[in-house]
Amino acid sequence: MIDGWGGEDLRNDAIPSAFTVSGTWPDGALAADAPIGAHYGRHVAQILKREMDQRGLSQRGLAELSGVHHNTVGRVLRGDVYPDLATLARLETALNVSDLYPTGLHQRIQQSPNSGPARPA
Repeated sequence: MIDGWGGEDLRNDAIPSAFTVSGTWPDGALAADAPIGAHYGRHVAQILKREMDQRGLSQRGLAELSGVHHNTVGRVLRGDVYPDLATLARLETALNVSDLYPTGLHQRIQQSPNSGPARPA
């Protein structure tokens, strides 16, 4: 069990954006007791938004490239859902990125739970 994210914390079913305590999703700060899934959901939304902005892609444009319904893309961006692995795989493939899914994020945020996603320079 990981300190701070064990037991009931791992089974909290509230949508990721519900844990935003200041600012707006996905860039706002998360509650100190936000479950790990909310941190992962925020990371996915931040990276997805940035990649779409850089490419000038709309939700429908990304949907067309990835095969993920545009409503699903919007729900991920708004923090209304936790995307499944197939959705993440399709989005990463369509955008040709390898960091949409935040591997090891739980280790990076243990010291700083409200930090954004760590990005290589």
